[in-house]
Amino acid sequence: MTIDKEVKKNEVYMIGNAHLDPTWMWRLNEGLEAFLATCRSALDRIDETPEFIFTASSAAHYEFVEQTDPQLFTRIQEAVKKGRWSIVGGWWVEPDCNLSGGEAFIRQGLYGQKFFESCFEIICNTGFCIDSFGHNANLPQLLRHCGMSRYVFMRPEEHEKHLEDALFKWQTLSGDEVVAYRLPLHYSNFKNSVSEKLSLLSDYQLYNGKQSWMIFYGVGNHGGGPTKEQIAQIISEQSINSDFNTQFSSVDTFFDTLESTDIVLSTQTGEIQPHAIGCYSAHSKIKKLNRRAEHALLHAEKFCVLAELKVQTYKADWLRIQQAWKNILLNSFHDVLGGVAIEEACDEAISLYHESLAIASREERKSIQVLANNINTSDSIETLLIFNPQTWRVSSPVEFELWHPDSSEKGESLDSILLTDEKGNTVETQKIEPSGKIGGDRVRFVAQIEVQSFGWKKLKLERESERKKIKSNIKATEKFLSNGICGIVFEGEASENSIQYYPAQAFSDESDTWGHGIAGFTNQKGFFKVNKVTIIERGPVRGRVRVESSYGNSRMEEDFILYEGADHIEQRVYLDWRKTNFVLKLRYEHKCTDAKVFYEIPYSVIERPISEDEVPGNSWAFVQDESRGLGIINDAKSSYSSDEKFFYMTCARSPLYAHHAPPHVFLQHEQKRYQDQGEQEFSVKIIFVKKNWRAAEMPRRTLEFLQPVVTHVESSHQGFLKTEKLSFDISATNVLLTVMKRRHNLIGEGIVIRLAETIGDESLVYFSSECLSVNWKAHFNPYEIKTFLVERGKLLEINGIEDSIY
Repeated sequence: MTIDKEVKKNEVYMIGNAHLDPTWMWRLNEGLEAFLATCRSALDRIDETPEFIFTASSAAHYEFVEQTDPQLFTRIQEAVKKGRWSIVGGWWVEPDCNLSGGEAFIRQGLYGQKFFESCFEIICNTGFCIDSFGHNANLPQLLRHCGMSRYVFMRPEEHEKHLEDALFKWQTLSGDEVVAYRLPLHYSNFKNSVSEKLSLLSDYQLYNGKQSWMIFYGVGNHGGGPTKEQIAQIISEQSINSDFNTQFSSVDTFFDTLESTDIVLSTQTGEIQPHAIGCYSAHSKIKKLNRRAEHALLHAEKFCVLAELKVQTYKADWLRIQQAWKNILLNSFHDVLGGVAIEEACDEAISLYHESLAIASREERKSIQVLANNINTSDSIETLLIFNPQTWRVSSPVEFELWHPDSSEKGESLDSILLTDEKGNTVETQKIEPSGKIGGDRVRFVAQIEVQSFGWKKLKLERESERKKIKSNIKATEKFLSNGICGIVFEGEASENSIQYYPAQAFSDESDTWGHGIAGFTNQKGFFKVNKVTIIERGPVRGRVRVESSYGNSRMEEDFILYEGADHIEQRVYLDWRKTNFVLKLRYEHKCTDAKVFYEIPYSVIERPISEDEVPGNSWAFVQDESRGLGIINDAKSSYSSDEKFFYMTCARSPLYAHHAPPHVFLQHEQKRYQDQGEQEFSVKIIFVKKNWRAAEMPRRTLEFLQPVVTHVESSHQGFLKTEKLSFDISATNVLLTVMKRRHNLIGEGIVIRLAETIGDESLVYFSSECLSVNWKAHFNPYEIKTFLVERGKLLEINGIEDSIY
């Protein structure tokens, strides 16, 4: 760091705070009650000491006070107006900063900032995650898009991740940057008193006597806040400490003062990792539900908008959708989404996820039915409708079921159906296993269908008693599955355009729930044993082969599904995991030399070297060299590793619940409850092509996989909606529409559209939307997020908290 103008050596801003985990070693009711108690205590300290200022984050906590103790909330509002209570963070909670999808971070800011604006008339300038375990490389853009230009964090600490300076500019690939501060000497006083922290500051590894510093004080984790003794120590230090000029202050005052100086800050790029690698794989169910719920709501929002645009009398329940998002955001708190809370707290989080999923399902179901009610299906007794939420044409396999009581009532089975589009073209179908086990009364079919952008396709459905034999390139045997384009080999050696099946691996893991003290899971103990390979389906649409394997008393079924003409393989996994203090990894041979690995992170991409260390990622990863690549998309997992031969996805991990070592040492009588015991299911898409991740369109494929087309069987009736032509056109395939919803305040008819550049190319992009009656163009920096408000044919660029950026 270089300094143009020297800052006083002795300026130390003392930040009175109370880090509060709403749920961790306790349940949510206890954590939120602790915040109420903390607020009362902080207000008492404010009354006692005129100089004292209290700092606290997390809109979810304040909302609970407003709902349960209005008088206390009014006192907080008054303290904020007087400058005695400082609100920081701008987010709903202090989340895990790796595992959420990109849109969840924007919603953290949207709901957090709008709450603070409505109740306190402020927009937070400072992001605040002082206990989160690591920080993704795109966080500065996500903060800036939500109105914040500063960031305070603590983990990872210097012994885990070296930084040149504690105070620096943090920049993303999009060009966005924030001023970031790594907090020294912890956020509370659990190890050192106020006086001891001041005496230790000059020995801090990143100490620079030419800059100002913040030191945090107060009782934390379970709330509490600054004590009378701590405040007295600060007052005493003000008169006796010859090294530092200590002052009661706020985080915003620290940054405001910094901006008034000529200090020149160094620039940091990339991610700030890691602290505890076990948090990326702990509690598989929470990880899966989080991803599923995020995408379910984004999926439902798009269909709600489509229904409202096409059937103007229809109004979705957007307030209920907002509550569903708040559930997800609360659960993204770092100890919950990280999977390190007690079992009872994890169970509460699961209940909240299910509530959000129920809301998403209900709103999507109503919207789809409203559209179907108004589509003219009178030309057929039954019509298959396929709805596409994406703004590009999607060719996708679709599965759908029919009720066929003639099987039991008349003995007439239904073995095939005929699908015909409005131009008279037929679509091939294949009968597959139904979900319900009731003889032939319930039948299920699969077809590969192309659907136009942000609209639907209508197919006339006719029941047939016999299926005509269709020539297919799919070959399914106990030894291999292939369609002539790609395949997988179960016995023998893979060809150039196939991948080899490798059984899952098991690793011992004696670490605590966080994975403290380790960088990866590398103590290999064995492999799953393949017990049986079975051909499940072999038809004109797809082939399906099941591999059954076991390791001890754990067992797994892996169904590999390959479609006619596809360049990818779908892997559906059923796992019954019974090991404790073990890790299960699936492995995929990448066949790359001098490989690079690219990972999806929130609204961006990061390149990392091949490494056995465990790293976090969102839904996709891609291993590539100069001539080939292997892509993996999944709907549930977030922890990955790699070596020169394989890419690994950590799929099950069974540490004890909420076990922190040190300090905990087990006593003989204590119960032990392990995570990830029993059944789980998840899906993977394996993309094995001679391309890089950009050419393979990994971001687009991921949205198609996690937010798929929706099938709906509709009876015959009249309707005013006809099959739509292209209704949303984007000139560049690298810019994707990720969000379409109503504006937050629900005033007027405004629709919010969020777009993201996804492959790192600077682009000038043209947009045309018939359904919104608007055309425009926009320039995108690499990985840039842009948000627009559309209302009555007019367009306004806004930020993530839906304020105009101009």
